[in-house]
Amino acid sequence: MSAQLSVQVAALAGRARRVMDRVGDERLFGLCLLGLAVAIAVFLVAPLTPGFAAMHHLPTNRDIHVEGKDQGGVTGFWVLSSLSFLLALWRWRQGGRPSWRLLLAGAVLLHLLALLVPPVASEDVYAYSFYGAVQRDYGTNPYLAFPDQHPLHPWFPFWSWRDIGPVYGPPFLLMLRGVAVLAGPSLLAWVIWMKVLLVAAEAAGIWALVRAMRPVPGSDQPPPQAPGWPVLLLAWNPMVLQSIAMSAHVDALLLLLVGLAVLAHRRARPVAAFVLLALCFVVKLYMGPLAALYAIWLAMRREPGRRLAELARLAGLGTLVTVAAYLPYASAGTDILTSVMSVGEHFSSGSAGNIVRRALTVVLQWGGMSQTGATGLGDRAGRLLAMGAVLAWLALCALRMYRRAEQRPEEDPLPALASYFLGYLLLTPWVLYWHEIPLLALVAAIPWSLTSLVAILFGLTLMPSTAGGRAGVGAAPADTRELLNTVSAFVSRYGAPLLVLLGGWWLGRRKPKDQADERVTSRR
Repeated sequence: MSAQLSVQVAALAGRARRVMDRVGDERLFGLCLLGLAVAIAVFLVAPLTPGFAAMHHLPTNRDIHVEGKDQGGVTGFWVLSSLSFLLALWRWRQGGRPSWRLLLAGAVLLHLLALLVPPVASEDVYAYSFYGAVQRDYGTNPYLAFPDQHPLHPWFPFWSWRDIGPVYGPPFLLMLRGVAVLAGPSLLAWVIWMKVLLVAAEAAGIWALVRAMRPVPGSDQPPPQAPGWPVLLLAWNPMVLQSIAMSAHVDALLLLLVGLAVLAHRRARPVAAFVLLALCFVVKLYMGPLAALYAIWLAMRREPGRRLAELARLAGLGTLVTVAAYLPYASAGTDILTSVMSVGEHFSSGSAGNIVRRALTVVLQWGGMSQTGATGLGDRAGRLLAMGAVLAWLALCALRMYRRAEQRPEEDPLPALASYFLGYLLLTPWVLYWHEIPLLALVAAIPWSLTSLVAILFGLTLMPSTAGGRAGVGAAPADTRELLNTVSAFVSRYGAPLLVLLGGWWLGRRKPKDQADERVTSRR
């Protein structure tokens, strides 16, 4: 049955390739670009841009955080743009190549359109404005402040996460302070400055990745990808466009740092690459394991007697970078970690940890426990299980990095970093689509693999919202309804990537067995 399906799929792919060969690469990629541009222009620019400036007339009596804001046709944008983008990726994987002129012109066009769209499907850029304004207007350490303390500020109606402080590191907070000074009292100016600066960071990160794909002088090792691949993967990606050019997410800085780290790694400057990965950690804490895994690889390249000393040296260097970064906000003391711990208690609607949490809440109520007790126990169990899974995955990846670096020190560590990061995003209880951006920077720098495919699919399936489900019987209706909604969200967001991951893993295990069977048959 599986063999027949494989034959049918191969035949269908062959027919599609023949059709595309007749169309031609330049025209086909041009059609994909047209689909992406139409998706942005029709579903987002047309309905939302006319209200961009008006929405920021201040003061306002509207509470945008409570009432919400118009999202335009974000679902239509997601469908059309994702199909266009996936078609372009598929053709690239078949060997098709657009001209550099089309690749770069497409990137510029898509970003110009995206810059016209007010922030959609995210309120983070408004949350950022508090961290900048509190430094500019009140001279306050942002790690010691939260929005509910300043309800009379004219930007307050736009602020979310009102009861906690920032979860970001000092480099980003220093940038926000500067942007607040540039923007002055205008929230519209704030959004425009954030969009432009973070798009510039994205462009610089893609440039670094393109440079990293060029042959290294004096080396006979071919680059893992064609130089145009980072441009297509990132600058044409609807998820990246929605995250950075439309919604101005901090992850553009992570893309820049990872891109520079990849370039330093390819140019045989591993310590510089480690420092750049450590800087990722002081922007967002969950990036820390990438630096740790890279440090293991670096240490294992040393002679056996010097490995522990090298690991200690790198740990000291990483600590020095972290301490230096946090010095401007040292007055916050241990309160720096308070907000991070608060956000760590949240769950994404479709995460596996959230399913455990919701299911246990319902089952315990069916068993006679009170709703309050069941909810508290479910929250703790879901969070601990997810944290345990992430830590176990990190330990496994560290062990694999140790063994591979010892056995094959010449092997590139970047694919292992990408595999860890993908596993983390699949296991963590709190994940949002823009968290994928630094992973895609790694995907742009490694040979095509199952990790690459799953990462791209997961970024796209995380974008849209999910529908709710019906209430059940036996527990509080709201809890049963939440469980069904969570399962629905899990299927829509994680279903396709997990099916591809498991299918690819199964085929990968069967392939050596099938090859062995063929050798036995041929000998007979």
